[in-house]
Amino acid sequence: MDKRSIVHVVSVTTLVSFLTGVNARLALVGIPTIAQSLNAGITTVVWIIQGYMLGSTFMQILIGRLADLYGRVKLFNIGILVFTLGALAAGLSTNSIEVIFSRILQGVGAAFLMALSITILTDHIPSTMLATWLGINQVAWRTGALIGLTLSGFIIDYMGWHWLFLIQVPIGITSYFWSRHTLREIYKPIEKPVIDWRGFAIFTSSVTLILIALTFLTYGYGFIVVGEIFIAIAILLIAIFTVIELREENPLIDLRLFRIWQFTGGIMAQIFYSIAFGASLTLLSIYLQLVKGLSATSTGLALLPFELSFLIAGVAGGRLSDLYGYIPITIAGLLTAGTSLYILSELSSLPETSITMLLIAIAVLGIGAGLFTAPNTSSIMVSVPPHRRGIASSIRTLTFNIGFMISLNIAILAMSMHIPYEIASKIFTYIDISTQQIQTGYIVNELAHGISTAFKIQSILMFIAIPFSLSRIKHRHINQDLRA
Repeated sequence: MDKRSIVHVVSVTTLVSFLTGVNARLALVGIPTIAQSLNAGITTVVWIIQGYMLGSTFMQILIGRLADLYGRVKLFNIGILVFTLGALAAGLSTNSIEVIFSRILQGVGAAFLMALSITILTDHIPSTMLATWLGINQVAWRTGALIGLTLSGFIIDYMGWHWLFLIQVPIGITSYFWSRHTLREIYKPIEKPVIDWRGFAIFTSSVTLILIALTFLTYGYGFIVVGEIFIAIAILLIAIFTVIELREENPLIDLRLFRIWQFTGGIMAQIFYSIAFGASLTLLSIYLQLVKGLSATSTGLALLPFELSFLIAGVAGGRLSDLYGYIPITIAGLLTAGTSLYILSELSSLPETSITMLLIAIAVLGIGAGLFTAPNTSSIMVSVPPHRRGIASSIRTLTFNIGFMISLNIAILAMSMHIPYEIASKIFTYIDISTQQIQTGYIVNELAHGISTAFKIQSILMFIAIPFSLSRIKHRHINQDLRA
């Protein structure tokens, strides 16, 4: 492929990554204001947060299969439209139910974009350059996140929370027309268009039950039995799904991909990474606002070192991976991130911790995350045959989403070891509790200890990811023997 075509592909995927990055941080900072404006309870707020993840997770496997059957570019453009429509609907919402369904719709669009942008890059970019361009793609996301953190406070204070979503609409429209103008489909489907709808129904039911179960578990001891029942049913459905997929002539998930250890090891490393990393920025936001007493705007600015260091490390990690291989770079990233999480666990154990020390630790976390992400993604994508890259990308994104949601629930449970469960849930969702209430009596110290415990658990999980990445050292060849 010529240089001009590569530039066109990278420009489109970069713009879309920027858009999803802006959305991620605008929504993160804006949740408290949205909840207060809509008088939303804990359950509602959880589903405003989780609705986006549900919509995204719901579609991951189906999108991968559709992309492998029908091509990537058309579905990518549809994803931009769905994402933009979801942002418009959220911005025009007048009640919490409308916001939840709008976020689910936006999550569906995001699933198209997250899965297919990686696939399109992998299709168009030579493997020797792929990690570098994936790193740039990650940088675009982080740049959007950085701008989202910077602008969110201003938008909320001077324009209202609706504009957190409406501001995404013109970016989405621009992305759509630029994609239509520049992207050309080079992938030619090699299979008959058959979709395993039975498998899709069982899989989505199991994922939905898991999310509902996690929601019940966060409510406290009175709902634990209900959550456990839902988890048991979900496990049964997953077992049924596995049996069906192994017998299906045209499976929704090609389980043969897991015979490739470079793929499987990368997915396992990412699962532990996402569980370890998922709640870290939320925990930092809680600590900075409710323990240190910073405003929402100041908290957003305090998280900028993470985004900035990720920007630098993301590019460097991709380039170093292309030069020296992905294994040493991913391990360096996991070691750095795990160490920074442990340092954060020590720093956050006391309310009087220096802000400067926290900022340094936050920046180190960004370096670790940046070094790991692009090389690991590249190693997963190039390990599978081209006609399986759509489903491979969807599995990669799916496992990250699930890990992220598990991380949030682990954080809540860790905090509840030190403070009453009901207060922990309220703190985590920013509902019915104020900074003044937290900063009275012993509870500020207990909250700090709870956050410290959560960071310690995350640190251990990050280190557990290292053996999975290291184990791929003898399996760096690409398995081209998988057939349709």
